[in-house]
Amino acid sequence: MQNTWQDILVLGLLVLLFGMIHRRRTSVRLVYWIAGWFFVLAHFAALQLRPASYFGQNLQWAVSASGLALAGTCFLLAAMATRLSLRYQFLLGSIASIPALTFIFLVAFDYDRVAPLIFLVNLGECGAIWAGVRFAARRKKILWANNLIALACGTWLLELIAHHQAGMGLNAILTQVFLLNAVLYWEDFRRASVGVVTASVGLVAWAMVFPASAILFHFYPHLLVTSPLWNVPKYFVEFGMILTLMEEQIVDAETQRKQYQLLFDSNPHPMFLYDPQGLKVLRVNDAALVQYGYSREEFLALRVMELVDVSDRVEAQKVILREGEDVRTTGPWKHRRKDGSRFHAEISSHSIEFEGRRVRFCMVIDVSDKQRLYEQLEHRANHDPLTNLPNRFHLEQRLRHTLETAARHKQKAAILCIDLDRFKQINDTYGHAVGDICLQEIAGRLKKRLRESDTVARTGGEEFTIVLGDLHADADAEKVAADLLGAFRRQFTVSGVTLDLSASLGIAIYPDHGVDAHQLWRAADLAMYRAKRAGGGRYMKADGMEQSIITLFRPKAETHPPDA
Repeated sequence: MQNTWQDILVLGLLVLLFGMIHRRRTSVRLVYWIAGWFFVLAHFAALQLRPASYFGQNLQWAVSASGLALAGTCFLLAAMATRLSLRYQFLLGSIASIPALTFIFLVAFDYDRVAPLIFLVNLGECGAIWAGVRFAARRKKILWANNLIALACGTWLLELIAHHQAGMGLNAILTQVFLLNAVLYWEDFRRASVGVVTASVGLVAWAMVFPASAILFHFYPHLLVTSPLWNVPKYFVEFGMILTLMEEQIVDAETQRKQYQLLFDSNPHPMFLYDPQGLKVLRVNDAALVQYGYSREEFLALRVMELVDVSDRVEAQKVILREGEDVRTTGPWKHRRKDGSRFHAEISSHSIEFEGRRVRFCMVIDVSDKQRLYEQLEHRANHDPLTNLPNRFHLEQRLRHTLETAARHKQKAAILCIDLDRFKQINDTYGHAVGDICLQEIAGRLKKRLRESDTVARTGGEEFTIVLGDLHADADAEKVAADLLGAFRRQFTVSGVTLDLSASLGIAIYPDHGVDAHQLWRAADLAMYRAKRAGGGRYMKADGMEQSIITLFRPKAETHPPDA
């Protein structure tokens, strides 16, 4: 009894190990294995009972023997479950267990009528052969093994019944079940690994325990073999199954590694791995070599920041060194190829395990076309399509920025509104095509007479608005206004037509004529209209916040040669 409790303890711990594996990685096969070993534990637990009555002793024997039969059935289902639906699993389990359990309970209670027992045996073996043909028709080795085992064990069982030794028939039943399990186990995994060989050999040894015990009982009835020796194959089987599960995890991990490696190496997107501590590139795929123009050796000698253009390097380094984000998409950044050319890159990255350490995986997406389209759309949204000058919306942004800068540095700023005089006559006389070319020429002349920091925008059909910053006195704005009006003194020649143009200009100074953009713009606009009503070809400056008094200025004569 002590040895049986040891068996229960050891098998129980191993079943617990199965359960731990099941929690981390479940499968139908593992569920059936665990169920099978629970039935083995039930077999040993039944042996611990000591019933006093004859009926109780027979029931104990039947339950104990049924535990082994059901364990063998579960192992059979474990080998076939991945190929069968739940309905067919139930059918196969019924064919494998019901005739065997019925036979066990009949002989346990001394049922000795030969004909019904023979019929039951024939029914069970026919069912086993039919199941082999039905569920393993394409697996010839299993089919032939199943038929031969059924024929041999069925004949043995019939011989025992014929000689009124039906009680020994359990040996034939269990031999058949575990021999078939050995064949199925080997064919299921088809590899000569330690776990598969150990479990397969253990199942064969477990099956041979029953004919061996029958032979010893027949020829050496007085020879006593201790139960631990008969139970050794069970441990081989269970350890073999555990080793098989561990091998499966190793095989799956290796397969997954190869799949990831293939996906990485052959991916059309540039990819690389780098060390987040030293920022050194550790691995790179072929697409990245093509994109950046480096050889593999040259790329692996780089640090990540060397791929980023100098203009984006500071900001990119801040993002790369930022911790606490496992998955992130950043950019676009300007990346630099080996030949010095640049492209816009968007980087998707996350942390992975590589060669026993945490590294950063990066996928590079070339978004140059997307970025170019975005810049074109942004340019169109902020610029006049005819003159390519900033439009009203863009000018408002630049004006607010200029006023903020002037306030911060206690400087002056100015807004100048320009309207072409009698431009409608040109459109009516020569057509809009000539008028459009004329507007483009005017835009070019105005830009040439302004600084890079100044802004000139087209804000209407023949209206232009200019923002000047970094002024020290009102005279600075007046000087620019006079110079801009001088740009109109040179005649315009468009499509062979010589045109004389003039313009009216209004000036508003920050903070003298207003402190906000709308107020200044309104003041300059009013001054421009007063200049136009005064005859045009001149500029006026808003006089005070009320703009009630306007001082008239006539531009001085041109003292420098006209523009070429």
